[in-house]
Amino acid sequence: MFQFIRIFFNDLFIEKMNFPENAGKFFTLLILLAAGIFVILFSYQLLRLVFVGIAKFRHKRKPTFWLQAMLEQKFFEKIALFLPGFFIFRVWPAMFEPESASLQFFIAINAMFNISMLVKCICTFLDVLETVSALKKGRKPIRSYMQVVKVVLWTLAIVLILCILVKKSPSGLIAGIGAFSAVLLLVFQDTILGFVNSIQLSTNDLVRIGDWITDPKGEANGIVEEVNLIAVKVRNFDNSIVTVPIKSMVNNSIQNWRGMNERKVRRITRSIYLDVNTIKACTPEMLEKYRQIDVLRDYLDTTQEKIEKLNAQKHLTNNTFPNVEFQTNIGVLRAYMVAYLEQHPMVDETSLLMVRHGNPEENGLPMELYCFVRTTEWREYEALQSDLFDHFYAVLPFFDLRAFQRSSDYDVVKK
Repeated sequence: MFQFIRIFFNDLFIEKMNFPENAGKFFTLLILLAAGIFVILFSYQLLRLVFVGIAKFRHKRKPTFWLQAMLEQKFFEKIALFLPGFFIFRVWPAMFEPESASLQFFIAINAMFNISMLVKCICTFLDVLETVSALKKGRKPIRSYMQVVKVVLWTLAIVLILCILVKKSPSGLIAGIGAFSAVLLLVFQDTILGFVNSIQLSTNDLVRIGDWITDPKGEANGIVEEVNLIAVKVRNFDNSIVTVPIKSMVNNSIQNWRGMNERKVRRITRSIYLDVNTIKACTPEMLEKYRQIDVLRDYLDTTQEKIEKLNAQKHLTNNTFPNVEFQTNIGVLRAYMVAYLEQHPMVDETSLLMVRHGNPEENGLPMELYCFVRTTEWREYEALQSDLFDHFYAVLPFFDLRAFQRSSDYDVVKK
């Protein structure tokens, strides 16, 4: 068709309208270019409507992650633009005289366009692959790999375009570039180092998209949103964005809370500071009062029986306090806290559970609670932790104990 148009307008301008030969060929060239551009635009719009229409129709009937990602990344628009360029590349010889400079020029321009669009289509497909991968929970980050592939593709595309411009084979140009490899390594050292670190990050499964990580330096404390060649992007819980270098993630200590989310349990470790002046031995009256608590009755009886046997074995001449073994109110409180946690429905019985003393401090004796609860949701976790300590603070007076609290100026004035 284009050959027919070229011959027809050449005859029209040169032979019938008596235009100079150069002018006739120039006007014919303009008409052919207009026709070529029209064919490209028309084909692009037609293919775009067909591809996108079919994809949307298919996605509406049976939604899939792949079609959704392709529509979001406009993959079909890229394909619709690449195909007309490939088609017009085949018809350039029919539009110009063989071996003409104009033919060589437009073939070169078309070839560079086709190379660029082909790489663009491949890169868009890689974006689609990354988008689909992002929908999988707990996935490994692949953006760094995608970025490396894109860098390689665009590097090859630039090499091919330069070969077209200078009319040399790619092998000769690549051999020339090899001489500048040291310079290239210096220029792209951060990219190369980032790629190596990202491979270590992924191979050792240190970080995934969606992980909660904390940085000992206090800069990052939030959810991982992106892992690329250079850095890991973290959205902190105050909605600020922090970028942690890949090198720091590999070489330094980063706390990852993924194990907590996978097991669906979270640790509680917090202390109640007790006034040591309120710690004392249990009298028979106190033990009788404590027996009113159902979960303590067996513990008190068993412990008292062991104490009596121990005292009998010692053959003491003076069976008075403190020569004999005895129970303390803080020991009974510790047993009560353990029993209370063991029967609590939200405390995980398969995980470690204990209540222990810490080293005495100027603020009193810390009684530390250590257990795991069946929730990782932040608000529910904090509410449950608060409920547990509300209960334990409230029962302290029952055990004749008091939480430590410094006296303020108000207390001194009030006295």
